[in-house]
Amino acid sequence: MRKYLLAGSALVAALSIATAANAADMTAPATYDWTGFYLGANAGVAWSNASIDQNTYIDGVRVPALSNSLDGNNTAFTAGGILGYNYQMDQIVLGAEADFNYLGFSNDRRRNIDDGVYATTNFEADWYGTIRARLGFAVDNLLIYGTGGAAYGNMNADGKLVVGDAVWKGSTDDTRWGWTLGAGAEYGIDNWSLGVEYLYVDLGSDNYKSNTIDLDPGLANFKGDVDYAFSTVRATVKYRFQ
Repeated sequence: MRKYLLAGSALVAALSIATAANAADMTAPATYDWTGFYLGANAGVAWSNASIDQNTYIDGVRVPALSNSLDGNNTAFTAGGILGYNYQMDQIVLGAEADFNYLGFSNDRRRNIDDGVYATTNFEADWYGTIRARLGFAVDNLLIYGTGGAAYGNMNADGKLVVGDAVWKGSTDDTRWGWTLGAGAEYGIDNWSLGVEYLYVDLGSDNYKSNTIDLDPGLANFKGDVDYAFSTVRATVKYRFQ
């Protein structure tokens, strides 16, 4: 539900852009044509919905006191470039768009259990991209659209457990593929358009395992289960070639 509310907020913001443009008496063609290739850029904010559950086991039995978890509450700056094409038929606009973006996620949690005993989990993401279809409805200079398709990105998760001199480590660092869904709006001024867009990105799940150490009570190790997902709200500026 949260992502749909945010998508609605993005559309309201876009309509505000259009209203402000009219108030400023910006000149634009009476009948606007969205057809053509375009290049652009975006910048905005992303917030993590990623989660990590890291569980420690001794002789196959989970030990809650030595387990740790991290829930996504991290926000970060994101920005990137856009390439796309629109084709307009009456008021329907079909399109395809690709983007590649910087993503500055870095979030960690440390659980101190006792002196010299602690567990850490960490999540980082450096970049992501999308390849999407777009379906929109145009009212002259205003375009409202939905979008969805494939997404990919570099995601990293790792954990550590320290018990005195014994140290366990485990990690995963991979380019993940998944899906994205969102909505947005643009307002066209000559060959330029200004817009706002919401995207929800889900890059699936992964896991990592630590090394195994033979302690006095028995063999011990941990396993981390990771869900990769995040949302973005970003402003866009695009130049269309005619």
